[in-house]
Amino acid sequence: MKKAMNCHTKVTTKIMTLLAVLGLLMSLGCSPEKANGTFLIVQLENSENVKQYSVFNPYNRSIEKCNASAKEAISQILSSNPMVVPKDSKVKSWRCSLTPPESGG
Repeated sequence: MKKAMNCHTKVTTKIMTLLAVLGLLMSLGCSPEKANGTFLIVQLENSENVKQYSVFNPYNRSIEKCNASAKEAISQILSSNPMVVPKDSKVKSWRCSLTPPESGG
């Protein structure tokens, strides 16, 4: 009888340990990640057929902050990057993302 109880205790302990580990892994996998920064992705229309320009900002770590600063950032992009963004560019749309445009951001 004592041997059977000892076996049940070991099995119960192993199951509880396994459940605790699985719970920890689930909570780590489902917790929101802290972003390393945001991407401002600007869709353009111009004579040189440059369709998109994106810029990464490591100081904006949320979509809300990116959206709040986008208007100023877009005007700076259009005025300071003549080699990359043609002067006759018009902004069709823009969006903020936590993932790079190459990854579907």
